[in-house]
Amino acid sequence: MRASHLLRLVAGLWLLAAFSWEILHGEHPRLSPAYLSMQLVVCLLFMGDFMIRWLFAERRDAFLRANWLYLLLSIPWLNLIDWSGVALTRPWAMVVGLLPILVLVLAVHILLSWIDERKIHRLFITYLVGAMLFTYLSALIFYDFEGAHSGLPDNFGDALWWAGMSLSTAGAPITPATAVGKVLSVLLPMAGMLFLPIFTTYIMERYNHRK
Repeated sequence: MRASHLLRLVAGLWLLAAFSWEILHGEHPRLSPAYLSMQLVVCLLFMGDFMIRWLFAERRDAFLRANWLYLLLSIPWLNLIDWSGVALTRPWAMVVGLLPILVLVLAVHILLSWIDERKIHRLFITYLVGAMLFTYLSALIFYDFEGAHSGLPDNFGDALWWAGMSLSTAGAPITPATAVGKVLSVLLPMAGMLFLPIFTTYIMERYNHRK
């Protein structure tokens, strides 16, 4: 089963790299057919992995309750919508296209369970990885929308800096002009504030454990 988890991690990283290339070097108005095909392949891998584990599970109903989120994230929604002929706007296409990439966070959490049995440690690292992934994806989306609209940021490095500063709640001197950028400028500080109590609990748990 560990090979299955590693497969999910590698496939998720592969999809993240493809999404990054699509934003930084692709055509702005829509996601390319090549990316849609790659996402379909990765989603089919995720769904095949789910079905195999479900078929061999001792209690299939319990397995389904524990892994329903993974199943929903594995469905190639973007491809299904594209085949139906519905033309999504760029923001909605980006949101739907991001869903399978979130499997990365679940894969990291499972991998950590092999390394450390303490729940608070797994929670802290999982949230840390999730926050970093959310910051990186926010920078990609911010660069894609804001760069095309106002020219700021003019490079991905500035977009990544903006996202990191927004997550830290310090802010950055780049004012979003699009609705997508404004939503991200609200969500990033919220994610940063959620991280603080988890970080504090983790430090206290480590201190009490050593004491």
